Amino acid sequence: MKIKNNGAGFIINIIIGIALIGGALFFAWSKSAVILSFNSAKRLYDKGYYFTSASKHNEDSLYAVAVHDIIDTGYGSSDGDSEVYTLRSDDGVYFLEANPTNKKIKSMLEVFDKYAKDENNEGKDAPVDYLVVEVKQDTYNQLPTIADEIDPDRTYRANGTLYDTFYLSNTSLTTETVFAVGGTILLFVIGIGFIIAAVNRKSANSENYERLCALDERLRDNLGELDNISDYVDKSLGAYVYKDFLILNTKFGLDMYNLNNLVWLYHRITKHKMYLVITVGTDFSLQINLYENGKLTEHNVKISNKKSAESSIEALISYIAMHYPNASVGFSPEAREAYKEFKLSHK
Repeated sequence: MKIKNNGAGFIINIIIGIALIGGALFFAWSKSAVILSFNSAKRLYDKGYYFTSASKHNEDSLYAVAVHDIIDTGYGSSDGDSEVYTLRSDDGVYFLEANPTNKKIKSMLEVFDKYAKDENNEGKDAPVDYLVVEVKQDTYNQLPTIADEIDPDRTYRANGTLYDTFYLSNTSLTTETVFAVGGTILLFVIGIGFIIAAVNRKSANSENYERLCALDERLRDNLGELDNISDYVDKSLGAYVYKDFLILNTKFGLDMYNLNNLVWLYHRITKHKMYLVITVGTDFSLQINLYENGKLTEHNVKISNKKSAESSIEALISYIAMHYPNASVGFSPEAREAYKEFKLSHK
């Protein structure tokens, strides 16, 4: 018998960690334009994520649009939170929906109005600004009414320089940037966490193996001998009691606990549900609370995810309760209160 967690379990966790880190890098690459724009519409535009009429059906994307002029049409919502503007961009005139109190919109209106009224603007570069927008379809067919006032003879609509079937909505890169950066960091951290956990688990396995061999040198390179010399053996769980130690050799790791230091022991059942209703998995673990070297330590040790393990765990707990009567075994409100009092008295 070998340490069950040292082989496939270690490799699987490393592979998962590397896959998650790779996923983080791919996700960052796919969102690189947003991340590297640093929430700037101009940078997004310079990276090629600019809006043209060819993108009018891409409602799931964000774009930067170059603004060469912007005019308030006088149309908007009754609550004053939304206003419709005409926006002259690189390849035509679009309708823009935006909040009239937005500082960026107000600033642009002032700049372009000032330029239009400047009688000495000949030879001066016309102002250009940039906005982050998303495409919205005119589902209520309201834009043609506004367009009829701007383009009564439909000249601009006929030559494709005024569009009245969709509009641009002013938005921000903030949410998209937070999502892109946050998603990248989250995947990367989880991936690193899997690798660190795998390395730490393997190190803990090695330490516990040496402790076990120090307990009985016959077990070195021969863990199977536990089946013959232990006071309690459950091969299905990988649980043994030998020389007052609870030894757990499961697919989750090799662990040892001195039962002479046991304060409270009980088992936990964790059910994993899909859609909050359908149980897709069940984990069984032992909560092992010890008082060692003048301090309390609490360990939640996963043992199995097989439903059939529950009766075996109960048998193990019953054995420990019978042979270590000074410890509290099993969960109950009384046991919980007794443990709280023990913690307070042993701070």
